[in-house]
Amino acid sequence: LDFGATRSYSKEFVDGYLRVVWANANRDRDTLLDITTQMGFLTGEENEEMITAHVQSGFTLGEPFLKDEEFDFQKSQISSRLSAHSAAFMKHRLTPPPEEVYTLHRKLAGAFMLCIKIGARVNCRQLLLG
Repeated sequence: LDFGATRSYSKEFVDGYLRVVWANANRDRDTLLDITTQMGFLTGEENEEMITAHVQSGFTLGEPFLKDEEFDFQKSQISSRLSAHSAAFMKHRLTPPPEEVYTLHRKLAGAFMLCIKIGARVNCRQLLLG
């Protein structure tokens, strides 16, 4: 059983995280950095390498939501591109992300991997708008 799947999240966290998703989907660097600093993903003291990795991984996660059209998960190579930022996170992260993120990102990674495995093409922007 995956008890992480039963986890609930506060309204404050969900609202903030949705703002992060929108910032990523719209490639809005300033809003992304502002919100993620407010939420505790960043301290505000990170070096440029960490900031760049944070923004690029966010924008990569936002790709499925970028356009109002089907996103081809299988052709995107999204998981390998995300892992490219791991070394910067391991070396330069000054604070762990909010606790809620661990279970949420595990859920999102599972959904992305399932979409890749089955060759899903999904208009994720419409899901986000809905």
